[in-house]
Amino acid sequence: MSEKVYITRDEGEALSFNYDYKQVFHHESSQPKTLPEYALIKWFVKQPEQPKQMMLEVLGFIYKFTFATRDQLERMLRLKGIDAEGLDSVLQKLLDQRMANFCYFSKFDQGGPVPDDAFRVYCLDFGAVGVLSHFYCDNVTWFSTDAMVRTELVLKYLTTTLFYLSMAEARGKALQYFKPVYDVTIGHRDIRFSAAFAILQGHTPLSFILESVRAYDLPSGWDDKVDKKIVPFACQDKYWTKYFSDAEPVYIFLVEDEEQALETARIFYRRTGKDNFRLITDGQLKGGLDKAVFLKYIPNAEDPVKTGTLKKVKSSLLSGGSDDN
Repeated sequence: MSEKVYITRDEGEALSFNYDYKQVFHHESSQPKTLPEYALIKWFVKQPEQPKQMMLEVLGFIYKFTFATRDQLERMLRLKGIDAEGLDSVLQKLLDQRMANFCYFSKFDQGGPVPDDAFRVYCLDFGAVGVLSHFYCDNVTWFSTDAMVRTELVLKYLTTTLFYLSMAEARGKALQYFKPVYDVTIGHRDIRFSAAFAILQGHTPLSFILESVRAYDLPSGWDDKVDKKIVPFACQDKYWTKYFSDAEPVYIFLVEDEEQALETARIFYRRTGKDNFRLITDGQLKGGLDKAVFLKYIPNAEDPVKTGTLKKVKSSLLSGGSDDN
């Protein structure tokens, strides 16, 4: 039996695989091959109400989060109280109308049909822009290059999406807002966080910044980002006050495993001296935030800059469970 040269659905659901695999798209995104906007709008409004609602929710979600798996899209529909039956048919229609596309990950483009068991990640296509502008929000912009990114960045986007879904399921209306791909300006520099969100504690919103830290970030990439961007934002010049007026946000670091969590925490603490952060692994997140255990960094009193350990805690604010302990 020959070795598979692509990531299968089961392998992909772990959201961690070899970064050497490349994106291969279902079809080439091409504006000339896309129907005119008026034709797509006419087609869309003629669809039955249930599929039409699903299409708009799916397109809007992918527009907001850039990438999503089929399972993530189904979870999103359930959160909104929408029956997800027929989702596969809806996705196929969006592909046929070039409103959506998907990529899978392979060592090389094999040509021919997409393998049935390939791990598919959905993104937008040109046809979505007109529909979203008419029925979802104003001033929708999208470029085909938005979906053409390194494999490791696709996984980072998907883990952000996973965190949002888990948070929305656990906290419901207490989740005041969630802004994926959160950009801030530090003087003449830009910094991109995975997301910013706020949770209501009573009537008081508490702010958080999410950063998905992957294996490829460690140690040099994360060290460089903390030193050159997060330190000015959080410490030296306190640029955070430009974006969070009430109180400094708490940082949440989403990591692949506990070993990487410790390295992430040590670098952040060494550079910032701050303890307003928690970490959570992909595995804990996948089990649901109501049951999830977060990780708190405990500096070593004898050498707090270079060493330290992690303590497992529960968070009532994030998961709705018990207080940190």
